[in-house]
Amino acid sequence: MKKLSSKLILIASLFAVACTFAVPTVQAADDAEKAAKKKKKEEADLKKYDKNGNGKLDDDEKAVRDADVAKAKAEKAKK
Repeated sequence: MKKLSSKLILIASLFAVACTFAVPTVQAADDAEKAAKKKKKEEADLKKYDKNGNGKLDDDEKAVRDADVAKAKAEKAKK
């Protein structure tokens, strides 16, 4: 019986170590996915709201974007 319990402890320990290394990998993949989505959103916002074509959102363009976001949130809250 002692050998079986030793094997179970060894297997459980190896599994715990494997999980320890796997969790940061999964989190890194999630972070990369979030960063890609954020970049895609920023590019879409730039394309939609950059009226003067200088490649960045000025204060007045940001104000228009923020107003659209607030309007969308208000419409979503009504539902």
